[in-house]
Amino acid sequence: MEYYFDYAATTQVALEVTDGIKNLLNEVYGNPSSLHSKGVEAEKYIKGSRRTLAKIIGGKENEIIFTSGGTESNNLAILGTIPQNRKGRLITSSIEHPSVLEVFKHLAGKGYDVVFLPVDANGVIQYDVFKEALTQDTLMVSVMHVNNEMGAIQPIEAMASEIKKFNTAHNSRILFHVDGVQAFGKYLIPKGIDLYSFSGHKIHGLKGAGGLFVKSGTSIRPLVYGGAQEFSIRPGTENIIGITALGIASELAYAKRKSSLTHLAEIQSKLETIFLKDGDCIINSKQGAPHILNVSFLGVKSEVMLHSLEMEGIYVSSGSACSSKKKTGSHVLKAIGLTDAQIDSAIRISYGNDTDIESAESVAHKMLEIAEKLRKIMRRT
Repeated sequence: MEYYFDYAATTQVALEVTDGIKNLLNEVYGNPSSLHSKGVEAEKYIKGSRRTLAKIIGGKENEIIFTSGGTESNNLAILGTIPQNRKGRLITSSIEHPSVLEVFKHLAGKGYDVVFLPVDANGVIQYDVFKEALTQDTLMVSVMHVNNEMGAIQPIEAMASEIKKFNTAHNSRILFHVDGVQAFGKYLIPKGIDLYSFSGHKIHGLKGAGGLFVKSGTSIRPLVYGGAQEFSIRPGTENIIGITALGIASELAYAKRKSSLTHLAEIQSKLETIFLKDGDCIINSKQGAPHILNVSFLGVKSEVMLHSLEMEGIYVSSGSACSSKKKTGSHVLKAIGLTDAQIDSAIRISYGNDTDIESAESVAHKMLEIAEKLRKIMRRT
């Protein structure tokens, strides 16, 4: 039997999504930009998804730009909006996803004044430091809504209010971008933001499809040039199947949002109760989103633990899927002050609305059992 507990990396495509896109594979094959009936028919699916996303986000249809996923959305949000002829300040946090961190590191090398905000032991941005970092030459603040490694939730609406207050007082225009990839489908879109990134495959849609909310009045330029698709911001023939799947998956996720959060919180509570019975098990996630739990099994290397679990049909992660092949320790866990021993033994467990509590209990007990076996082997060597 298999137990998949790596939902933060990707999710299985929902049956409703599969059913909703079946006819697109062979029957709806026109280019959405074509003026004939085949093109118009294809375009209807894109318009339908755009309408769905606009309703969910609480915006307008022309504020939704479809992309290939979270990484492209984050890059477009940052590189497509900051001035190229004015090197001001850019503010982000020390625990962002690589698709944000690496962009800001690149921009720092181009002469921008990049501030990487520290976080507390819970992974939450130190608010006083954030307020002090705002200056009249600040161009953008970019932070993630829910952290992908430990589930920390940032005070997005409070930060948006602070930025708005600063802009009003200083007649400035600081943009606020939020990476919502791990939050989308579970939390409502925060008020007062300018840009919001999301992805389909985290919510039972298809890989290769995501989007970016761009508030009206926000100046944005393309990163690639070509046709007039996506309001000339993201040219190229649209991924009709992926975009349609994104619309269906989003609608499903938000219809179940409240009950899903309750269910996920029950799973998290059950896992924590079981893990805390082991004195060599430390829970690194605190006061965060209920679908991500980061745990250190002291004395056991995370890579060894991961492969031992896989042999038992249990699939988890040792961190972000986008950086799991790197040999360096997690920058997120370093930022919250964990010891090397905790970082080296950390496992990310993530689950979804279709995860049953009984499976979660079985996995937790099996993880403790395997951890103890591995510790005994280590003691003998």
